[in-house]
Amino acid sequence: MPICCGMSEYFDTPILVFAAANATELGARARALIAETKDAVTTPHALAECFNALTYRLNIPPGAAQKMVLQHADRFRFQSLDAMDYRLAMAEVVSNGQTGDKIYDALHLRAAMKCGASKLHTSNKRDFSPFHPTIEIVRIAVSQP
Repeated sequence: MPICCGMSEYFDTPILVFAAANATELGARARALIAETKDAVTTPHALAECFNALTYRLNIPPGAAQKMVLQHADRFRFQSLDAMDYRLAMAEVVSNGQTGDKIYDALHLRAAMKCGASKLHTSNKRDFSPFHPTIEIVRIAVSQP
């Protein structure tokens, strides 16, 4: 059940990665967005995905990556998914002719809808377009000159 229906904003894993480990304007924007959102929501699984990205893709030592992930975790409310949510996400992937890692996008979208989010923040809006989302998908971007 959503806490603040329509006021929640959901954060996809890349936003967490940017906030944790990006020293550019993009990282600063991600950190500010998280800080200024009153009801920031993600999934517990997004923390694991963030840890994976930091340690595997960015080669950050596990202890440092753990600290980086947890540094922002207390700003979030966590939306859990149950077995039915996973079944529905898989059905969505299949019905849209998608494969592989699209399941993770479908799960993030499912969590965003389940918590009543008005927006889903991501780094790539196209990841969610096959699913015809009914909430606003917002791409994080740096300021334009």
